[in-house]
Amino acid sequence: MKQRTDSQGVPYSYLVDNIKVLLIFLVVFNHIIAFQLVKVDMIVRYVWYAITIFHMPAFVFMSGYLSKKPQDVLKNVKNLLIPYILGYSLTWYAYIWLGKSMDYELLRPSGTVMWYVLALFIYRLTIEALGKVRFIVPLSIIFALWAGTRPEFTTYLSSSRIVVFFPFFVAGYLWKSDYTKIVRKFKGKLVLVPISGLLLYAIPNFMIANQIPIDIFRGNHTYQLSGMDDITGMLIRLLMYLVSFVLVLTFLALMPDVKLPITFVGRNTMGIYFFHYPIMIVMNGLFLLSIPQMLNVWVLFGVSWIFVLLLGSKPVSFIYNGVLNLIILIFFKREKPVQDEGLEDEYDEEEHYKVIRKRKKAIEELAATLEEEDAMKVKNDVAAVLETEDAEAAQVEVSAEELYADKDFAMETEGEDAESPQTFEELQELDELMDIIKPQEETTLTEKE
Repeated sequence: MKQRTDSQGVPYSYLVDNIKVLLIFLVVFNHIIAFQLVKVDMIVRYVWYAITIFHMPAFVFMSGYLSKKPQDVLKNVKNLLIPYILGYSLTWYAYIWLGKSMDYELLRPSGTVMWYVLALFIYRLTIEALGKVRFIVPLSIIFALWAGTRPEFTTYLSSSRIVVFFPFFVAGYLWKSDYTKIVRKFKGKLVLVPISGLLLYAIPNFMIANQIPIDIFRGNHTYQLSGMDDITGMLIRLLMYLVSFVLVLTFLALMPDVKLPITFVGRNTMGIYFFHYPIMIVMNGLFLLSIPQMLNVWVLFGVSWIFVLLLGSKPVSFIYNGVLNLIILIFFKREKPVQDEGLEDEYDEEEHYKVIRKRKKAIEELAATLEEEDAMKVKNDVAAVLETEDAEAAQVEVSAEELYADKDFAMETEGEDAESPQTFEELQELDELMDIIKPQEETTLTEKE
C-alpha cells in the first residue's frame, strides 16, 4: 500500500474513498439482511438497527463534503435526476417481472432506494443559498425534529427524508479539510471507538426492548406513524443525530488515508447503489434469499462484498455511464460526456489539475536551462503574474489535498502567507507564461548557434 502524498499530484484524499467504500458496503449489507435474515436471527436484528442509525446519515455527510463546488442545474439533472428516473423504473420493473404489484409513483419513491438520489438533487440545488445561513446545522436539526410532528412531511417527493437528513448534508458541506487534520492529529481519538461501540450497543437494545420500530431512523414518516408519541420521537431522532455525527468523526479520525486494494470502489458507488436493490428484489422473488444456505450472516456478508466489488468494477461503471450518456445524447444537446459521480461530485477537475501542474513543472525546468540573466527575467515575469513579493512562492509545489479540498471547496484563503500553496487560479495564470518563455527559449538557442 502506498500512502497518498502531495507530490503524487492526486487532488483527492484516499480517506474519502475509503469511507465511501465502507458506507456503500453497509448500504448493501443492510439491505440484503433485511429481506429475510432479520426475521429469523435476533442478533442480526440488533446489527440491522445499529447500521440503520448511521449509515445513510454518514453517506449524506460525505455527499455534502463533496458538493462544495458551484452547482450546475443541468449537470445535476443529467447526473442525478435522470438516474433517479431510471433507477426507480428499474426497481418498479423488477417487481412487475416477478408478477408482483407496484404502482408507478415516480414522485413517491417509497419501496425503492432512489429517494437518496432525489434528495441529493434537491440538496445541490439549494445548498449554495442555505449554506450561507448562520447556525444552519442546529437550525436544520430543530426544523427536522419539528417536521416529525407534522403530517405534511410524507413520502411525496421524499420530503420527510429530505428534511430529516439535511443537517448531515449541510454539515458535510461546511466541513473543511483542516477540521479533518485536527481530528486525525488528536491524541485521544481512539476514545471515539468505545464511545461509538457503546452507543451502537445501547440504542438498538433500548429500541428493540421497547418495541420501537426502525422506521424512525429512516425518516420516512411522522413520529406517530412510526409508533411513538412526539416527545419520544424527538428524543430518538436526537439520538440518531448524536450517534451519526460521532460515527462520522470516528471514520474521519481513524479510517486509513492510504490506497487499499478496494479503494477504487469509492469512485464507482453510483453503479452499486443503482443496481444492487433491483437485483436483490429479483433474488428474493426467486426465493434465493430464503434458502437455508443463505440464512447465515457470514454468507450474506460475503455476498454483499461480491455485490460491491462486481457492481463497483469498471465494466459495470462503463455500462452505467454508456446508458446514461446515450439517453443524454438523445434528449440534450451534445456536450462533454458525464461520468459516474458515485452519488457525489467525483473530482472531475483531476485531469485539469494534472495539466496545470505539468505545465508549471515545464516552466520551471525550462527556466533552469536559460542563461542567468534570462532566467532572472522569467522569474520576475512569474512573480509579476502571480502578484507576489516573493519570487520563490511561484516555485512552491502545489498541495493536492489543499488544492482540492480548500480552494475548490470554497475554503477561505485570505491572509495566507507567501509560503502557502498556490491557488488553482494562480496555476492557471502560469499557462500565460508559455508565451513569455517561448521567445526567451528561441533567443537563447539563437545565441548558442
